[in-house]
Amino acid sequence: MPNDYRHKNVPYRSQWANPELNEKIIKFNMDPCEDPDWINSGFATPDDYRFWSNRSCGIACLESILDFMKIPHPNRRELIEAATSWGAYIKISDNSVKGLIYEPFCNWIRDAYKINSFIYENEKFDYVGKFIKKSFMVISSVSTEIRSPNNPNNRKGGHLILVHGIEGKTLYLHNPSGIPPFQQDAAINMETAERFHAGRGIIVET
Repeated sequence: MPNDYRHKNVPYRSQWANPELNEKIIKFNMDPCEDPDWINSGFATPDDYRFWSNRSCGIACLESILDFMKIPHPNRRELIEAATSWGAYIKISDNSVKGLIYEPFCNWIRDAYKINSFIYENEKFDYVGKFIKKSFMVISSVSTEIRSPNNPNNRKGGHLILVHGIEGKTLYLHNPSGIPPFQQDAAINMETAERFHAGRGIIVET
């Protein structure tokens, strides 16, 4: 069994400017740009913000880590531009992006923020849980369906969450596109979470 450990007061960062609007955006198709705070993310146009807000789960996880470590960083748009320049995102058409690509992401955060990290593959949350301790958090690939963990799922992977705690068989996590009560500091049984888990992610030294 992994050791129990929970990081306290880990800042939550949503894929959208106002986390209180996650549910309206996801469940009721609210236009994210109805929130005037979108401009604070640094995007030049509403279309640019709409495009990247649906693809910024990994950057939101990174922002949580940087803010927890009290490391200054630029706005969301500038972080995405930096990640893209390192190859962590590859825009392959006007409507598609490849990423987050783990290896260049790890190289970027080591160079830019002196944060060490390593990739895990073909592992379960039992393995991941061993690293949840004072000096580590984990960015894990799951299906977006984890926002409703009590419902059946059809996919694994394609979305990133930040796992920052474990107690027994319970994981504690931030889901950048989550909705309450499975949004911030969400408690999800490890076996349940495994249904959504792609078995890969990034273990980040904090």
